[in-house]
Amino acid sequence: MKAKIIKIKKPLIFSSLLFLLFLGGIFTICMDQVDNLSFETKQVSSKVKIKKENTIVEPKVMEDNIALNLIEYENFPREYRGYKVVGKITIPKLEIEKYIIEETTEESLKASVTKTSGPKVNEIGNFCISGHNYNQTFGRIKELEVGDKIIMTDTYNREITYEVYDTYKVSPTDTSCLSQETDGEREVTLITCTLGAIKRNIVKAIEVYD
Repeated sequence: MKAKIIKIKKPLIFSSLLFLLFLGGIFTICMDQVDNLSFETKQVSSKVKIKKENTIVEPKVMEDNIALNLIEYENFPREYRGYKVVGKITIPKLEIEKYIIEETTEESLKASVTKTSGPKVNEIGNFCISGHNYNQTFGRIKELEVGDKIIMTDTYNREITYEVYDTYKVSPTDTSCLSQETDGEREVTLITCTLGAIKRNIVKAIEVYD
């Protein structure tokens, strides 16, 4: 039995090839669209991320700019009677206003009140100030009572108000008033001699919060 030979017409083959090419073109276009969509999605995602990052960073930048505008000693004297100044103390009740000198020596104590120990003015810790027992310096701090106010000004000309919470006397060898254990608070300690330098008058004050 002879096998039947099927003849395929050339126009049919040509049409089939055209159809396959057409399908291939559609597929390529679709893939390009998918890639473009993916790329655009990534761009949008990146923009959102950048926006979020900027939202987080911007406040810090603003705070930094504010901080940079504060210039130390811009509106505050660097020296007083030849000594470096680290701050100013004001005691309204006693009508005392004195620049605080950085070092404590016999000579500097003649010029003004001095820093004995502690952090910078108005920083966390116990800022200790010594002064001679003269009326124009610390001679009258024995008159201060619990509740009286002390104003401290730093070298950026910023003020913080402190309130007296204790007054007492100690022997010259007792240095417990200089302790820096303040539980994270800002404190000020005033120190001067009693008459005859037998003891020391101590005034302790702590920051007042609004």
